[in-house]
Amino acid sequence: MEETVFFNLGNAIASNFDTKELTRTAQIEQTKDLKRRGLIIATDLDSGEHFLFYADDIKEADPTTKEFKLHDKL
Repeated sequence: MEETVFFNLGNAIASNFDTKELTRTAQIEQTKDLKRRGLIIATDLDSGEHFLFYADDIKEADPTTKEFKLHDKL
C-alpha cells in the first residue's frame, strides 16, 4: 500500500535519484538532528526523484504543497 504525503518543496533537506546516496545523507543529517525530529525519504510522483524531509514538515494538501509517495521513514 502506498502512502501519499504532502510537503512544501522548499523544506527539502536534499534530493537525489539514488536512494542509497540519499540514505547516506540522511545518516549524516541524523547526527546533527539534536531534537530527533525523524526523517522521511519521499518520491516525487512526476519525476521519480527522491527527497529528504524532516518528518514533522508533513503538511496538509493545499496549493503550496506537493504530493509525494512515502519511500522510507528513518
